[in-house]
Amino acid sequence: MPCLARSHVWAAEEPDRIVCAPVRPDGRAQQATTPPTLTDLDQQVQQLRQELALLEAQLAAQAAQPSAQQESLVPPPAESLPKAERINFRGFGELNYKVLDQRKPEIASGGFVAGSAANFYTGNFDLLLTAPIGPRAHVLAEINFEGADAQDFDVDVERMLLTYDFRDWLRASAGRYQTSIGYYNTVFMSSAWPQTTVDRPLIMAFPGEGGVLPVQAVGLSLQGVIPSGNLGLDYVFEYGSSDTIRARLNGIGSDDENNGNQVNIGIFARPDRFPGLEIGGSFYHDNISDDRNLSIRYGQTILNAHIVYVARGLEFLNEGVVIRHAELNGPNVFNMPGAYTLISKQFGHVRPFFRFQYLNMNPQSALHDVLLRYGPSFGTRYDFNRQIALKLQFDRTWRKSQLVLNGVQTQLSFAF
Repeated sequence: MPCLARSHVWAAEEPDRIVCAPVRPDGRAQQATTPPTLTDLDQQVQQLRQELALLEAQLAAQAAQPSAQQESLVPPPAESLPKAERINFRGFGELNYKVLDQRKPEIASGGFVAGSAANFYTGNFDLLLTAPIGPRAHVLAEINFEGADAQDFDVDVERMLLTYDFRDWLRASAGRYQTSIGYYNTVFMSSAWPQTTVDRPLIMAFPGEGGVLPVQAVGLSLQGVIPSGNLGLDYVFEYGSSDTIRARLNGIGSDDENNGNQVNIGIFARPDRFPGLEIGGSFYHDNISDDRNLSIRYGQTILNAHIVYVARGLEFLNEGVVIRHAELNGPNVFNMPGAYTLISKQFGHVRPFFRFQYLNMNPQSALHDVLLRYGPSFGTRYDFNRQIALKLQFDRTWRKSQLVLNGVQTQLSFAF
């Protein structure tokens, strides 16, 4: 039978029969209507029931799950996170006791009372947090609670870094960092726990303790491996902004150096042939002011060289700096040296140590209160376990135009 209108096309519905079927709006042919049998109706009912059951299951699953927007607002519980996505933290604390043979104020740091013959103080309570935020990126934050006057605490974000590992030869960090001037300031941060001695060497002391180095900045830090075979060369490049406020060693006031932008370049060799040996140096430059005359600016250049051996229970640190202040638009130039040497050896739980330090700052420079200071320190560290240590240290310091200062320090430090 031929089709009677253009709205119909031929459709093969059964092998032995050709019927005329109307065209649907989408252009496809509909099947010609033929009377359904009971078997056909039963199959259709069963198919509809199956489709309805499947739809109900899908709706129930969607109702049990939050929306994508809700998921973005509500983080998964910590116990369900993969280990690589969790925030990891370490903590370090200390309790100190210091005795001096003079009451004339030195510097009040970490809670020690300036002018006191002896007192307990808490020093630093340090929290170190790290968290990966991708296969190559991670965040680091170091929060320091430092003991202050009247047993108060000052809170300071010592480091806050976003780091991305491109390759072995390039690791880029942005944020607040501790400047890589030499060895000690690169390896030992705010916590006293990792270091053998109770305190830092004079030349590596923090500005809040009268230290002469600009140890922190905000900016960009690049470091990585230099292809050098068995020589094991590494580099560091830093560019950032410093704003160092240095407490005066006489305990009277502080100096704001109003630092300009700083650049620091370092190179270090760790030869494979001598495990534990590191030889290196760094170059640092910025501009600073002298609080006594703010109209004078100095170009500050700091040169560092160090040779260090740490292996087989032996610690042998040697480091020296030259701080050069050259007056901008003026004739004055000051070259000021500083150095320390430290040797210690582990015997079971006990590590005796000896340190000698030297610092000589020009009285006409911006570091006028430091002057000449030098002398030995010796003592021992006893490790109860890998997380608790007790240190005992004797100090004798010669100071220009002042009496020799003798002191005893003890420190209980811990990590968790």
